Amino acid sequence: MLFAIISAVLAYRKAKDTGRNGFLWALIAAATFIGTQFVVALILGLVLGVFIVSTNGNDADFEKFEIIITIVAVIISFVSTWAVLKYLDRIPEPDNFTTPPPPPENFS
Repeated sequence: MLFAIISAVLAYRKAKDTGRNGFLWALIAAATFIGTQFVVALILGLVLGVFIVSTNGNDADFEKFEIIITIVAVIISFVSTWAVLKYLDRIPEPDNFTTPPPPPENFS
């Protein structure tokens, strides 16, 4: 949870420095850390659960892998949040859109 707060602060600062919406990017960075950790742990837990049920294992087998699932989920959360912060390091391209010239008055 601490890293989610730290990543939100870092994202806010980087977004403000590059002219982006700081609050939105802080929310995205924190949600990326927490969401990735939740989804990865859920997927790994489901895969492990299906494996244990298919091999006629018991609950003690699942508890053996609980810490490994948590560590893998946290590592992937760090990587995904790092990718968001790395994206914020890039300076956005300026909009070079110019309005087209007005159409001619006579089309004849």
